Amino acid sequence: MPHPRRLERSAIIAATIDVLNERGLDDLSLHAIAAHLGVRQPALYHHFPSKAALLDAAAAEVLDRWHTERLPAEDESWQSYLTRNARSMRRALLQVRDGARLIAATGPRTPEPAAALARIDFLERQGFTATDAVLASIAVSRYVIGCVLEHQTAPAPSTAPSQADGSPELERLQRIAAAVMRLGPDDEFDTGLRALVAGLSELAERDAAPDEGRAV
Repeated sequence: MPHPRRLERSAIIAATIDVLNERGLDDLSLHAIAAHLGVRQPALYHHFPSKAALLDAAAAEVLDRWHTERLPAEDESWQSYLTRNARSMRRALLQVRDGARLIAATGPRTPEPAAALARIDFLERQGFTATDAVLASIAVSRYVIGCVLEHQTAPAPSTAPSQADGSPELERLQRIAAAVMRLGPDDEFDTGLRALVAGLSELAERDAAPDEGRAV
């Protein structure tokens, strides 16, 4: 493969995501990314001083490209916004192999100030303190990452018939498990998300009550 005249930063990030989908996070290496681009590994260091820096950029690209529902609409409730935001983030992480591990492994990153403040201001207008607005967002993000992480790392379900011991208890448990599996991961995710948002309602009510909310 001929050496490109100019290796763009965006091309390296796109190649990183391609190789991630091919090999998974454990086998993702700078050597493999360079080979995918048809260049020598040192060519990557012009834009990224380390593999960690490149993974940070790839994680940001995944969210920028597919997490499209980040900001609230002025006329929606905070419950609607957090639910919509969580579903959007989940869709983004599911777009790439090991997407949840990639986001979790890159650690906290500094958010874009204007967007971060827009989310905080929105939640403040609906009763949260600024501190609790951030904590609510963290809780939702961690729930999303945890759900997708379990989904992406769980072993494939066995197709072999289960060996029942004939007890009514085990047979009932198997019927319940089968019903849950038929609902699928989307329903499982939404059930937990609804419970989380309902719990955050108590936080918003406490913040809105006189002398009970926490200061910023």
